[in-house]
Amino acid sequence: MDPPDVARGAARTSAVVAVGVFLVYALGACRTIYVGDSGELVAAAATLGIPHPSGYPLYVLLGKLWTLLVPIGSVAFRMSLFSAACAAAACGLLYWLSRRLGIAPVAAAFAALTLAFSPSFWSQANIQRVYSLNALALVAATALLFEWHRSRRLSWLIAAAFVTGLGACNHTFMGIFGLVAGIFAISSEPGLIRRPRQVLACVGAGLAGLLPYLYLPLRSRMDPRLDWGDPETFDNFVAVLTRRDFWNRAWMESAADWLPVLSDYFFGLGHELLWVGTVLAMAGAVAGWRRRWPVALPLLTMAANLWAMGVHGSRSDIFIWHRYYIPSYAMATILAVFGIQAAVERWGKRTAVVLLVPLVLLVSGYRDFDRSRFRVAEDFSRALLDSLPPGAHLSASDDNILFVLIYLHLVEKLRPDVDLIMQGVGDAELGALRFDPDQDPLFFTHHPNWNLEALEIVPVGLVFRTVRSGSTWPEPVIPKTTLDGANDPRVPKDYLTSNLIGQFHYMLAITHEQRDWPRAAEEFTKATTTAPDNDVLFYNLGLIYQRNGLPRRSLAAFERAAAINPRHIPSSRPVRADDKVAELRREVERLEEVERRQLETGELDGLNPGSAAFHLKMAELLTAQGETLAARGHRLAALEARSDRG
Repeated sequence: MDPPDVARGAARTSAVVAVGVFLVYALGACRTIYVGDSGELVAAAATLGIPHPSGYPLYVLLGKLWTLLVPIGSVAFRMSLFSAACAAAACGLLYWLSRRLGIAPVAAAFAALTLAFSPSFWSQANIQRVYSLNALALVAATALLFEWHRSRRLSWLIAAAFVTGLGACNHTFMGIFGLVAGIFAISSEPGLIRRPRQVLACVGAGLAGLLPYLYLPLRSRMDPRLDWGDPETFDNFVAVLTRRDFWNRAWMESAADWLPVLSDYFFGLGHELLWVGTVLAMAGAVAGWRRRWPVALPLLTMAANLWAMGVHGSRSDIFIWHRYYIPSYAMATILAVFGIQAAVERWGKRTAVVLLVPLVLLVSGYRDFDRSRFRVAEDFSRALLDSLPPGAHLSASDDNILFVLIYLHLVEKLRPDVDLIMQGVGDAELGALRFDPDQDPLFFTHHPNWNLEALEIVPVGLVFRTVRSGSTWPEPVIPKTTLDGANDPRVPKDYLTSNLIGQFHYMLAITHEQRDWPRAAEEFTKATTTAPDNDVLFYNLGLIYQRNGLPRRSLAAFERAAAINPRHIPSSRPVRADDKVAELRREVERLEEVERRQLETGELDGLNPGSAAFHLKMAELLTAQGETLAARGHRLAALEARSDRG
């Protein structure tokens, strides 16, 4: 074919790739709101609000336009399709980019399809998040930079700068990529620095791409219901733009921490691309360097991505949610095409065997990323709202719960009579409160850790309620005992989903703690089984067992929390599970000695150590010794023993 025919053929094939990938994503797209940031982001797009830093103005504005142009299903479903369209477009563009470099079709197909079905990329492609749009901006800017590298036409470089700035309005990583692009451009053509007009043109284009950020202060002045950070003033605007309040969550404490970060990053590449793809990427980096292909850009981007996560990411950001490394995975597939191209030139058509990699990813991953039946997040929040009386005040926190409530309340208009207090969003903080707990009910999604003599915080189902101290506790409202899809193996359950299901059972457990201990113990078991990697859950459970005189169970819970996270547990004040482990070990050793002495008295002879009678007699003996808390633990164990016996 002539070059124009090749270009047209590549464009047609890239469109076919994009449409095919989009259909796969759309079939498994989440029909309802997803866990985590999704609820807040969709609510921001639907109501033209301002979500959490960095505000994501490009996502909000494009998302709003998309929901108007694609009136299919709920707003949440439309935004799932928006992610699918962005992700599919990124894959199609990656195919086009590869072909424009003169890469063989099999290598281009490998890059596009391997990225499409890599676990982290796919995990974001059919839910409501910003990462698919970020991938599209990254691939588009890379394609433009490669076109400039091939032709040295300034217009391509200026276009790349504009797209990079525009992409930074969706995700701040594109700002870092802008620095990488500058280094790549100057290293490719050092003479650029002696042409200030061209440099200024590129800088100006990048700044022009940042103009959507003006949406934040302008919209904030209109006081939308969702107005995170109130970015009307210059200081607030900078705080939102730079994510100032998030930097204190960084996991890194010393240079030695780079070792586990690097290890996780490397093994993550092997998981995302399968090890075949990772080896091809490494081979491509070597082959591309020798042939003067533009491998410096993907290598620099991967290094920048790793550095940014290392200095800024929290434990879960780095080690659990590999979605932040999607830029690296996209760049690794570009490097892999260089390796495959070298193989094609040597072995010809036999190289097509590499397409087994995306095929394996597709077949093995579809069940894990089919969110078409997902309703867990919406079901939890609907049950929570259904349990509230008319006119209730609900103070909500925790992204996994608050953000879904924001979506249901602001977009779906569910329970408009409820006063939703969005803790941490804008100015919605709990300051001095004046309310009548009898006539003006105040509820919390999480215990506020108050210590007021006049008030008690009582669990009443999926929420806590404030009541006067000494008054009769209100009856709990438990609209359901399991969440829709929680026990359905066809519904994939990622870390956040598992944590939400665990929170559901945890709240039921503490609601029954003082009312029906055997049922509480059963719900605690369900919570830990569902969310086995939730350090906060196990830490809180350790505290609960400790206050109920069950030190062995408390120790086991704290040990599990410490094994999950040996660093500080996220809370209102820094705490470490290891500190509680040391405390509980001493207490367990002390009580074992106390109980051993009781056994030596002979008063427990003939009693089965696991029986209710044994625990009740031990409780009686411990009470006589002044060990009232340990005695309570044995009474609770007796209740469990009776419950097990039926």
